[in-house]
Amino acid sequence: MSDMHIPFGKERKPEEKMIYEIAGLKVKMDPRFGRLTRQSASYRSFGEPVMTVKPDSYDEAHVQKNGTSQEELEYICCSAAFCRNIVQHGRFFLHASAVVYEGEAYLFSAPSGTGKSTHTAFWQKLFPGSYILNDDKPVICPQQGRITAWGTPFAGKTDLQVNREVPLRGICFLRKGNVNQIRQVTEDEALALMLNNTYRPASSEGMNRLLDMIEQTVTQIHVYEMSCTREPQAAELSYRVMKGM
Repeated sequence: MSDMHIPFGKERKPEEKMIYEIAGLKVKMDPRFGRLTRQSASYRSFGEPVMTVKPDSYDEAHVQKNGTSQEELEYICCSAAFCRNIVQHGRFFLHASAVVYEGEAYLFSAPSGTGKSTHTAFWQKLFPGSYILNDDKPVICPQQGRITAWGTPFAGKTDLQVNREVPLRGICFLRKGNVNQIRQVTEDEALALMLNNTYRPASSEGMNRLLDMIEQTVTQIHVYEMSCTREPQAAELSYRVMKGM
């Protein structure tokens, strides 16, 4: 992670490029509204970008149907553009809440409304020193013998995100339940679960890249499925199992 960032609020010349370093990638992005400007401030950097992130007309038309404000429109559409483009750079996002404890990242993925953010909030209460890396769209970067998770400015409905790269310990897919039960899934099950919770490229080349990255991930990282309640005991169980205690 680069530590050479330009302070938020510094006046810039009209022709100056707005460069950010997000998930280890130099990105050209020109925020116009407050939310994206604020959340991307700690990612300011410089250098030559490898990709440009800007709202796509198709995404704008789709999001505008819901009466979204211009500020939210920019934030949502730039998030979508970033998530699409990173596949060609050896990374992919997972719809998940990522919590870090003792220097390792744990990702919890679930359909909206299931309680993934509630689950990671319990981690913060139970385990002093834990924090949210990203509450909606952490990025996974598979490398030979090492899988890491990155924070991004795109954190869904919250502002919970940190510009940091952390070793990935495990991934858990949550579903609502009356009791707390967790099991490790097979690699084939993990592949299907992850495909359903990330961006799937339309091109065969892009899809093959994504499948390769997911395969690298599930062969090096344990993946779990958990039926859980919205109670602290659920977080205690997920930690014990995913930590291997």
